[in-house]
Amino acid sequence: MSEEDDEERSLWVVSGDPIAMMDQPFDFNYSESFYLLSDEEITDGFSEERKIGQGAYGTVYKGEFRNGKEIAVKMLHNDTLGFDDKQFENEFQNLMRLEHPNIVRLVAYCYETQHKYAEYKGRIVFAAIIHRALCFEYLTGGSLENHLSDEFHGLDWPTRFKIIKGTCEGLKYLHEGLKPPIYHLDLKPGNILLDKNMVPKLADFGLSKLFTEEKTRVTQTPIGTVGYLPPEYIEKNVLSNKLDIFSLGVVILNVIAGPRGRSRSAEMSSQEFTDLVLGNWTVRLQATWNGSSLEAYRQQVKTCTEIALKCVEIDRHKRPNILDIVNKINETETMIGKLPISHGSEVRFVNDHREKPTSYSDEFITLESRLASHLNLSDTQVNQEAYHHNGSSFKEKEEDREVHQILPMENPDIPIDAHPTEPWILTGNIFGSVDILNCDTQNHLLLILKISGNIVKFAYASEIHSSAAKLIARKQWLVVGYHDGFIRVYTYESPVQQVKRFKAHSWNITCLDVHPTEPYVLSVGLLDPIKMWDWNKGWECIRMFDMQGVLAHGIKFNPHDSYKFAAASVMNVQVWNFRSSRREFTLFGHGSAVSCFDYFTRGNQQYIITGSLDKTARIWDCKSRTCVQILIGHMDCVTCVCSHPDLPILLTGSNDETVRLWNSITFKLEGVLDFELGKVGAIVCLKGSKR
Repeated sequence: MSEEDDEERSLWVVSGDPIAMMDQPFDFNYSESFYLLSDEEITDGFSEERKIGQGAYGTVYKGEFRNGKEIAVKMLHNDTLGFDDKQFENEFQNLMRLEHPNIVRLVAYCYETQHKYAEYKGRIVFAAIIHRALCFEYLTGGSLENHLSDEFHGLDWPTRFKIIKGTCEGLKYLHEGLKPPIYHLDLKPGNILLDKNMVPKLADFGLSKLFTEEKTRVTQTPIGTVGYLPPEYIEKNVLSNKLDIFSLGVVILNVIAGPRGRSRSAEMSSQEFTDLVLGNWTVRLQATWNGSSLEAYRQQVKTCTEIALKCVEIDRHKRPNILDIVNKINETETMIGKLPISHGSEVRFVNDHREKPTSYSDEFITLESRLASHLNLSDTQVNQEAYHHNGSSFKEKEEDREVHQILPMENPDIPIDAHPTEPWILTGNIFGSVDILNCDTQNHLLLILKISGNIVKFAYASEIHSSAAKLIARKQWLVVGYHDGFIRVYTYESPVQQVKRFKAHSWNITCLDVHPTEPYVLSVGLLDPIKMWDWNKGWECIRMFDMQGVLAHGIKFNPHDSYKFAAASVMNVQVWNFRSSRREFTLFGHGSAVSCFDYFTRGNQQYIITGSLDKTARIWDCKSRTCVQILIGHMDCVTCVCSHPDLPILLTGSNDETVRLWNSITFKLEGVLDFELGKVGAIVCLKGSKR
C-alpha cells in the first residue's frame, strides 16, 4: 500500500504586519491583506520539543517567527465534534473580535487541506483531510495551574488578588461585554494563562460556545472538567452563565488556598473555612504589613473567600452574577489604594518611631531587665498614673527607691519564659540565639547561638518576635525548637551539653510548652499537627492533634487541669483534652486576629485572657465558655498578655508602647506603664516576687 500527499496550506494573519500586530491591540478589518506563512516552519514541524499543552480540542505548540517573536499554535483535533468548515469560519470571525486585556488574543488561524490517495484493494482511493489551527499570543508565565500553592507558600497576596480580579474581569467581558455573550464552560486554572507581569488571560474558551440571548439550555455534548462543573450540569446537563460562575468560584478557592482549596472548603462550614483561610493569610501578611495596610489586605482575603463560597452554591439561583462579583472586588481594591507591593523578601521590620536615638542598631527596643526585674507591682495603687521617659537612657530617683536605668540593647532580647524558683529569665533574639539572664546579678548564665535556622517565629503582633524555647526546671533542661523542624534539648548547668536532638516537624517549630507535672512537651510546627512528646519514653511522640489546617501560633498546658491545653489560632483559642485527643470548645469573638493568651484563676474559677489585633483583650470564663469582660484602652494591637503567678494582676502589652495593669478580680485598670521605647514584645513575671 502506498500513499501520496498533495496539500494546500494557509496561515492567515490579520494586519499589515503580523509581528507588529502582536504588540498592539487587535484591530480586525476585513479589507486588510493576509500574509501567507508556514505553520510547520514556525513550530519545527510540530515537534514534541515545541509541545506546550494538550486540551480537549487540540494540542498547543510554541511557534517562533524568524525574528524570534513567539506565538502559540493550537492544532485542532480532526475528530472534534460539531465543526464543519462554515461553522469554523464563523466561530473564528467571532473570536477574532474579542479584545480585552484579560482574554488571550487570537491572532491568526491556519487552514490546511491534504489531498491523499492510496492504493486499496487494487484501486486508487482519494481523500481530503482538513487540518485547522488557531494561533494565539504566547504568554511566558504559563498556566495558572503551575502557580497554585497554599496560603503559606508561593505567590504573595497582591499577586493572587491581581489574578482573581483579572479572571473576573475577563469573564465579565465574555458574559456582559458581548452580544451575544460567550459562556466559557471550561474555566479552570489550566485555561488561565499568565503574562510576564502575572496578568491573567482566559484561554481555550472554545468553539461553539457563543450563546443567543437564551439564558439556559440543555445539552448532550460533554463539556468542562470534573471538579469545576456544577450539580445542575452533572445531573441534568443544564447550561447557563451560572455554570461559569460555579467554575469561577472553584478557581478563586484554589488561588486563595491552593490546589485543594475547593476540597478543603467542602470539609467544613463556610464560616469555618473563611476563618481558617483568613487566619492563615494573616500569619503571612503580618510579616510584611501592619496597621491599616494589614487590615485592608485581610479584608480582601475575606471578601474573595466569601465570594468564592457563594459562587459554588448548590442552587445556581443563589450564585451571584459576574457584575456583582466584579463590583465587590473593586470595592476592596479601593481600600488598598496605592499601597506598594513588596517583591523582595516578605519579612521586614518597620520602625514607627518619630525619633530614634543614633545609637540604636535594631528596629525595636526591649527594656533592659534592670528596670523590669525591679518593677514592684504592689505599687500600682497609683491608679491610672504612668511612668514616662524620653531618649535612649533615663534615670528616675524617688525617696526610698533605688535608681533604675533603661538602656537600649544592641541585640534586643525578647523574654520567653521565667524559671519557677530562680530569678532567671529565658530570652531569645531575632538572630535565633537563646540566653538565660539572672535578674538579680544581671549575669548571663549561658548563651546558645543559632545552630541551624532561625528559632524565631513571627507572632501575630506585627514585628514582634518570640522564640520557641522553654525551661524544664525539674530536669535542669532547656528545650529549643528550630526553623529546620528539629528540637534540641540542653542542660543549662555549666558546661552546657546537648541532651537530645530529633526531627519533630517538617519545618519551622513556632512554639513549645512544658507540662507542669508530667514529662510532656507540646510542639507546634508550621505545616504539621500539634505533637506531644514524652521525655521518659526517649522523646517519643505519644499524641498528635490535627487542627484541620489551622495554624497554631501559641500553645499552653492548663496549669490546673492536667489533661487539657489551649492553642491559639488566628481568630480563636481552641481548648483540647489530650487524653481523648478531642477539641472540647473554641473561644471566638475578637474582631481581628488573636495574638496571645494566658490562663489565670479568679477565686476557684478558671479563666483565659486573650489579646488581639483589634486593640482589646477579652476575659473568658472556661466553665461557661463565654466572654465575661472586654478590656479596652490600648491604642494599637495587643501583642502580649500575662497573668502574674502570685498577684491578682493581669498585664497587657501593646504596639502603642504601653503596658496596662488590670485587677484580675474586678477587671479594673490599675495602672499604665508608658515606656515610649518601642512596641512591647513580651511580658514575663517572676514567681515568688512582685516583679
